[in-house]
Parts: sequence; C-alpha cells; structure tokens
Amino acid sequence: METKSYFIDYNMTKRKFLDIKGNPLNGVQISRDKTTVYRFRDGFLDGDVYDVDGRFITVKPAVEAPGHIEYWRKNMIHRDNDEAAVISEGFSVKEYWTNGIQTSVEKQEG
Repeated sequence: METKSYFIDYNMTKRKFLDIKGNPLNGVQISRDKTTVYRFRDGFLDGDVYDVDGRFITVKPAVEAPGHIEYWRKNMIHRDNDEAAVISEGFSVKEYWTNGIQTSVEKQEG
C-alpha cells in the first residue's frame, strides 16, 4: 500500500501517543519544526470534535500541514461520505480510506 500519510506506520500498529505523565494525549499539538497541527483523542489521532456532554459537533483533520491534511477516527485513517481522507502534495493527491483500508488514490495531473 502506498500512502502519503504522515502516521500510517505508527497508528495502524495501535501505538498510543502519551503526554509526559504517561496519560493519553488529548487536544491539539503543534510541531516545532514546521507548522503541523495534530489532533488527538484518547492518545490516538482523531479529528472528531465533541462538546462537553459528548455530543458530536464536527470533523476536523487530525493532521494539518502546508499542502497536506489527514482525517483519522479512532486510530484509523477514515473519512465519511466517500470524501478523501488524505490530501497531499499541495492538494494534488487524494487518498480514499474507510476504517483504515485504502480504497483508491487520485493524482491530479498538473
């Protein structure tokens, strides 16, 4: 499987990301080397947003970098409604995933 995902090698092996106290990461992290935003829930990449009562609000990318976004849900690359889950290379490559399984890749010629 070929993918432009930043984290496929980590999260598809069920690796949790933990804070310095050993607790699962939650919320947003921003990398220091470049402007990359990572969203975590219970230690896994997950862009789903819920209110304080646990009601679903919206979906945001779990990974955002210049020219690159990834949608993750519960430790799997995933996007609902047949939308691209990984969009990369200046938004010219689109990967479609359902529950961690890649279904297709589109490359825009330019």
